[in-house]
Amino acid sequence: MKGKKGDKIDMETKEKEVYEHSKFIMASYGSREMFGQWITAAFGFSVFFFYEAVIGLNVMLAALAYVLYSVWNAINDPLIGYIMERIHMPWEKKWGIKRFPWILIAVVPWLLSFLLIFLIPIEWDPTVDPSYNLPVFAWYLFTICLYDTCNTLFDVNVLSLYPDKFKGLNERRTVQGFGTILGIIGLVLAAIIPPMFIVTGVKETYRTSASVTMGLGLFIFLLVIPGIWEGKKIRERYQQRREMQKGEKMEPFLKTTKIAISDKNFRAKVILFFGYQVGAVMLQYSAFYISTYLLDEEAGAVTLLLGSMLIGALISVPLWVFISNKVNDNRKVSLIGGFGMVISFIPLIFVTGILGWMICLMIFGLALGGQWFTDNPTLGDVLDDIAVKTGKRQQAIYYGFQSFFIRLGYSTIAVTIAIVHTLTGFVEGAPSLAQLVAQSPTPDLALFGIRIHAAIVPAIIIFICTLIFWKYYKLTPEKVAANKEKLKELGL
Repeated sequence: MKGKKGDKIDMETKEKEVYEHSKFIMASYGSREMFGQWITAAFGFSVFFFYEAVIGLNVMLAALAYVLYSVWNAINDPLIGYIMERIHMPWEKKWGIKRFPWILIAVVPWLLSFLLIFLIPIEWDPTVDPSYNLPVFAWYLFTICLYDTCNTLFDVNVLSLYPDKFKGLNERRTVQGFGTILGIIGLVLAAIIPPMFIVTGVKETYRTSASVTMGLGLFIFLLVIPGIWEGKKIRERYQQRREMQKGEKMEPFLKTTKIAISDKNFRAKVILFFGYQVGAVMLQYSAFYISTYLLDEEAGAVTLLLGSMLIGALISVPLWVFISNKVNDNRKVSLIGGFGMVISFIPLIFVTGILGWMICLMIFGLALGGQWFTDNPTLGDVLDDIAVKTGKRQQAIYYGFQSFFIRLGYSTIAVTIAIVHTLTGFVEGAPSLAQLVAQSPTPDLALFGIRIHAAIVPAIIIFICTLIFWKYYKLTPEKVAANKEKLKELGL
């Protein structure tokens, strides 16, 4: 009987649901994934490799920079989310808009900070003079922390628009469908265009590549503007919420932090998010190592490898849309995607030859597409549930914590690569297979180490995180539908 009642509620919700926005606006908002992936993928593909293999920074110092960067994230991401909910800028009081100006403020500094990472003085060469390790480390740490701060200001505000602007379940799925496709396109572009300007081992070419990323990034952002504009309806919602919360005191930051991390569904969702982010991004970080050392190819081979993965993800979108609509359960779709990713890592441990890698990465992309597709709708369900419990909409805080886990994942990746390279005899400042074989005391083991951080460790992490999500995430379709009705009653 319970299932029939839940089905009835869900059917009623579907019948009543009317799309508030045009497909153009939904696609425009979805293009924020293309813009974000264009920058963050370029960062992930090249930055760690650039500092370890090309600049020659000691791998432990490179990993330490990432650990300190994660400590900064522990403060930066949730704090910015908290501040965004607490402060009310003049533009909000005068015109009713809240997020749009902050997004504009963040974009140009974010792009400039990405370029700054690669503007390190060329004469700083730790492989010639080890005393340069500390200046290189300092430059690296400062620029990636600056990059992250700008990234967080953008992400927290653009993502916080999602549950406010797109209220219906089907509308959210449509938006995320656009976001998944366009995000994959952004990744494909990042895998194809920037590597075209890189010559293996030539430091200056990485600057050229970063300049291209910055310039085209500004153009891509223009596509996002219509979708992130806060129209009349969303401004009215802001006003209604301000009236309802007038006189209320916002909880202190530490108390808000405790409330956020005490929600079991939110914890389970973030753990799954952490797992698939680490798995996918660690593979992206490993791409230059795979093409350079396992395949002995130029930087352009990264395009074939990552392009295959992203083509797999792109063609998977109709499949995941069908599964999502058929199952109508974001929890189940997330589990299918998570365990699918684990299985797809296994062939990467053994595959040889560029064609074999391309086929295996395309299969991996099919599973990855499921996580991309269901990520925001699932978090939207969580934030709706929290709003019902608390009677408040404060999603920027929760997106801030999710952003923290993204960066924590980056730290995990850097530490994993550093430990594996240290234990297997990988040599810093050896930007080609011939140089690695000549300089490493254990070249075969160093090459297998790349497979460890490209496939074995990510598979283990995703498996554990998916199991945790399966056990602790409890938002069923019936609960989600009931929350939708309750939110309407609360005016949220």
